[in-house]
Amino acid sequence: LNGKMILAPLSRGGNLPFRRLCADFGMETAFSEMIYARSLLKGDAVEQARLRRSSNEKYYGVQIATNQIEEGVNVIQHIEQAGADFVDLNCGCPIYEATRRGLGSSLLRSPKKLGNLVAGVGGGADKIYV
Repeated sequence: LNGKMILAPLSRGGNLPFRRLCADFGMETAFSEMIYARSLLKGDAVEQARLRRSSNEKYYGVQIATNQIEEGVNVIQHIEQAGADFVDLNCGCPIYEATRRGLGSSLLRSPKKLGNLVAGVGGGADKIYV
C-alpha cells in the first residue's frame, strides 16, 4: 500500500461522483459511504444507490453498519452482486444516528460482541473479503 492513494469511507461525502473524480486523479482503492445493512435489506433506494461502483474504480469496498451477524451475512450477498471487492464493518462512526442504534463506535463498548460479529460476518462471506 506504500505510495497508493486510498479514499477512506466518508459519510455524506464519498458519493459516486466524488469517488469517480478521485479515481481520475489516481485513487486506487475506494470505500462506499456507510450503508445501514438493515435499511439496504429492506430495499431502501438511498442505500441501494450507495452500492454503485464507478467503472474507473480499481478496487472498491463497501462499508456496512450492522450489529447482527445474520443481517451482515445477508447484506454481503447484495454487496457481492454489486461488484465490490471487499466489505468494511464500521466500528468507528461516532454520529448519533449510528450510535443510538448500537452501531458504529458504540460497538467498541463490547469487545467480545464485536469479536463475535466480525468472526460471524467474515465467516459467512464466500466470495468477498471482510
